[in-house]
Amino acid sequence: MIAHLRGTLEHVEPTHVIIDVNQIGYKVNVPRAVLSRLPALGQTVKLFTLQVVREDDISLYGFLAKEEKALFSTLLSVSGVGPKLAMALVSGFPLDQLVTAIAQGDTVLLSSISGVGKKTAERLVLELREKISKAYAIKPSDMALGVKGDGALVADSISALISLGYSPKEAREAIMRLDLAEVKTVEEVIKTALKGLV
Repeated sequence: MIAHLRGTLEHVEPTHVIIDVNQIGYKVNVPRAVLSRLPALGQTVKLFTLQVVREDDISLYGFLAKEEKALFSTLLSVSGVGPKLAMALVSGFPLDQLVTAIAQGDTVLLSSISGVGKKTAERLVLELREKISKAYAIKPSDMALGVKGDGALVADSISALISLGYSPKEAREAIMRLDLAEVKTVEEVIKTALKGLV
């Protein structure tokens, strides 16, 4: 297993790079986010790699950060998600946005990525939501992004509903249905939101 490569960036293509390590050229598949952050040709680069072995292929996938590699590896654990689809997912959005979409159960955003259908998006959320939320420490303040109203009030209310046993998605959606202009405290938000969740 090749865990990382450090060498000279020799060649760049839209989907992969070639890194020269002691006069051996390694072809490494990389997401778009990595391509845009690479040094100039001829410079030294270090990529954290994941080697994927299949019946007819052995491929290397490379990332500039360990977190990107870990997320790619986690995506591969979902049934029906292979390297090509996992690469499309990590190329589709910045890491924090993809992680938040999975944690929030945002299947619409996930299925906007080419090759990701509604069922695959639902499977990603179902299999990864808890794992992603714990691994990346998704905070209630992150869940409050995009919800109209006082950010602190929304975040505290989402946190309170999660502590009552509701999923982050249920909590967020319940609060999004409310007119937050009329409620001023977390207690009022929770009381009103619970009526919609019953």
